[in-house]
Amino acid sequence: MLAFFSWQAIASQSSLEINSAELVATEEGAYLLDADFGITLSPALEEAINKGMPLNFLVEFQLVLPRRYWFDDEITSLTSKVSLSYHALSRQYLVNRDGHQLSFTSIQEAKDELSHLRNWQVLDDSLLKKGENYQAGLRMRLDQSKLPKALQVDTLSSEDWNMVSERFRWTPALNQ
Repeated sequence: MLAFFSWQAIASQSSLEINSAELVATEEGAYLLDADFGITLSPALEEAINKGMPLNFLVEFQLVLPRRYWFDDEITSLTSKVSLSYHALSRQYLVNRDGHQLSFTSIQEAKDELSHLRNWQVLDDSLLKKGENYQAGLRMRLDQSKLPKALQVDTLSSEDWNMVSERFRWTPALNQ
């Protein structure tokens, strides 16, 4: 019985995780990022969305050239903004990603859209040196600075509002 209630408590918490990420080369010499996220919203967060509070997320990408005896050399660092909100008048859930808006009839459809990032141009081939092994990093987090000021204080101690993925690191296969 204790295991059941423990599982219920874990299942009702908010979480963010990165399932996969890869850089895809284009013919024009650019690299596009494709990533898949696991997003779980607690009942409290779903209720906040349904009451009209938008959730703003930041997707942060970084590519570095590791150095042995010094700090890593940062090649590029970019942030993409994504928001999830509910429009009560039209009864639609909205996902805004860098100025492009999509609408959905259910929160699950909106979360599914939020869970996939496709074709985000993050790198130009001209920034790379031949023969080097680069390290890529990706992270997604809830932007707590965009929450109402009264709620920002409460988010410091709440697991529901503290949504940050672990940094996902990989060595991309870059055409050089």
